[in-house]
Amino acid sequence: MPKNKDKKLKPVIIFILYMTLFTAVTAPFYVFRGPFTSLKKVVVATIMGTRHQYLATTFLSTAEINRITNKSNIKEDTKVSLADINIANKSSNEIVRYNLHPDSGRYDGYLLEIPNPLKVKIAYSKNLRIEGEKTSEMAKRYNAVAAINGGSFTDNNKGSFGGTGAYPGGFLIINGKVHFNDSKDTTKQSVTAFTDKGKLIVGNYSVNELKKLNVRDALCFRPPVLIIKGKGQINDENAAADGFQPRTAIGQTANGTILFLVMDGRANLKKSGATLKDIQDELLKHGAVNASNLDGGFSSTMYQDGALVNSPHGWNGERYVATSIYVEP
Repeated sequence: MPKNKDKKLKPVIIFILYMTLFTAVTAPFYVFRGPFTSLKKVVVATIMGTRHQYLATTFLSTAEINRITNKSNIKEDTKVSLADINIANKSSNEIVRYNLHPDSGRYDGYLLEIPNPLKVKIAYSKNLRIEGEKTSEMAKRYNAVAAINGGSFTDNNKGSFGGTGAYPGGFLIINGKVHFNDSKDTTKQSVTAFTDKGKLIVGNYSVNELKKLNVRDALCFRPPVLIIKGKGQINDENAAADGFQPRTAIGQTANGTILFLVMDGRANLKKSGATLKDIQDELLKHGAVNASNLDGGFSSTMYQDGALVNSPHGWNGERYVATSIYVEP
């Protein structure tokens, strides 16, 4: 009797294995080459916002990816106007936090309002060029009251499954001094920078241009910029240009208040994350006149008063990164 059962089960097992293999092989072709436009747009955009872009580039050209995600249609309005920022409070240490839970349920977000922009600084890994450091570790080392992860980074040759975060992407300026630059001082990169007066600069600038603007700290992350002169740069057409991801962003209001924003995602199928437009609109809602996107995905981290605020979803928890942005006491 058991032998008969084994004989009956064998074809079923073979069929299940066959269907699993068939689905694994054909699914990418249905997604990337099939007629399902909306599915293709979301999947491609989400993949391109991760470290696993090869999953899309294996099947699609750069031109096709840009067309699908509408990334080529994102236009940055102009350079920021520092005259629009009139810093009202240079003495307050009070930080206000908002917990954001939209009706869509796609993400859980956290926003900090920091009234004194002169307290906001950029930190970098103590082992820069060798390995990164967790945002929370940098925050504790700098005795920070709050922090978020910073700009882009690349790994050293040794690498690891979660990334080592050894090198900042682009350039890094701390206290007016260039600590790292992977290009020439005349090369423009997408920056998040602070002047010596505490004004936030976002957009495409070179090291030489930032020096003329008396920039104190600066780091880089890939475009697009989110908000310039109070105008959102992401519209409905390119709202999902980078897919659904955990997100980190920074902005500044007209009175100088700095906004830290982190949104969680990838926790499950329902909590997939936020789009670029989601974070742009949330920052606009809180009065941002200039704002930029920072490194997201598994890097997204917010720290406040000695503990993590959000729930980073890296394979081993909080990711090692090259830079962070913190608030000094």
